[in-house]
Amino acid sequence: MGKTLGYARISTNEGQDVASQKAMLEKLGAVVVFTDIGNGSSLDGRDQLEAAIRLLDPGDELLALHPDRLARDTADLLTIGKRVIEKKAVLRINDPNIVLDGTDIMAEVVLTVFGMVGMMEKHFIKARQRRGIEAAKLKGIYKGRPATISPDDVRELRQQGLGATEIAKRLKIGRASVYRALAA
Repeated sequence: MGKTLGYARISTNEGQDVASQKAMLEKLGAVVVFTDIGNGSSLDGRDQLEAAIRLLDPGDELLALHPDRLARDTADLLTIGKRVIEKKAVLRINDPNIVLDGTDIMAEVVLTVFGMVGMMEKHFIKARQRRGIEAAKLKGIYKGRPATISPDDVRELRQQGLGATEIAKRLKIGRASVYRALAA
């Protein structure tokens, strides 16, 4: 058997600590633990997960503590599993015990079920968040996220003759934000 690479993820640095996941992964045999900070709703921006998968050699193992540490989306979870198997490596999840090596259809079925559970959790979290925001708006205590760009900066660049795409690049914002600032 090859090396075991661990993967840990926390959603945010605020009040969450990756140390306990890292310690458990090391206890379970991970020689290196890759960690990402960010939600599990997307594979975008998960540089450490990408690095771990790239480093897998045939016979290696990618280890995670729980399916939701890898992804909260069925398709993403299965994509990760497929990529690991394509490297002729194994995806092992500690709790519940899932070993995905491409030979056991039941492991893929169980992984799919947990991916669906993750999607449901994500849906419920977003629904509770929306209800909380609506309740706060009714009380007048929620005003939305503070603006991160100055409409004056956007207008000044526009007066210099720059288009929306160039303004967005210079200010490191999306074009839609440029249009909103110009309309304000």
